[in-house]
Amino acid sequence: MTRLSSHFVQSEFECKCGCGIEVIVSQSLINLLEEIRVSTGEPVRITSGARCIEHNKKVGGASNSWHIPRNHTLYASDITYANSSKRSQLGILRLYILADQSSAMGLGLYDGRIHIDQRPSKRARWIDSGWEWKKTT
Repeated sequence: MTRLSSHFVQSEFECKCGCGIEVIVSQSLINLLEEIRVSTGEPVRITSGARCIEHNKKVGGASNSWHIPRNHTLYASDITYANSSKRSQLGILRLYILADQSSAMGLGLYDGRIHIDQRPSKRARWIDSGWEWKKTT
């Protein structure tokens, strides 16, 4: 188990299809994840890290997704709270706001998770079409 930081290990970022592509997780992504983890005071879980091209297609990722490593370096991950009781819309929105206030370059809001990346180009923000405020009665 290769530890990348106080709270994250290399295996969390592996492609979920089991292809075994080798990646280096960018230090700027690790620093951002650590900042979010410390700010929340809650463990966060990587739901998607590196994706090979085939797996990215299978999950409906964009063809230029930052989950696909560039020069063997990973710049993106999707995260959520490790504790499922924290994954309310407000909880996920809190993660999004923390990442926005940090150094996240790319940031997307999804149902139950956020996407963060450290793309070297200009900042990008988006909200998935499936994300909406749910009314409670």
